[in-house]
Amino acid sequence: MRGPGLMDLALIVLGFGLILLGLLLIILVALLGRVRARGGGLILIGPIPIVFGDRSLGAILLIIALLMLIPIILFIFMAVAGW
Repeated sequence: MRGPGLMDLALIVLGFGLILLGLLLIILVALLGRVRARGGGLILIGPIPIVFGDRSLGAILLIIALLMLIPIILFIFMAVAGW
């Protein structure tokens, strides 16, 4: 059994780097001043989107969910049809 390839390691490093960058940005914004926090989230369980959070973000998250579902549904139909 072979170990992880170069691309696997690069993706792992990139993932940790993005997490670290996000954490640093959150700390920087918190130190610079008062910011009104808004939040929301999108959970996809199969083809069912669950949107929660601030009312103003609901429509945006729902559009994102639909844009994510279109390729998933296409891939499912392609797999069933045998393409």
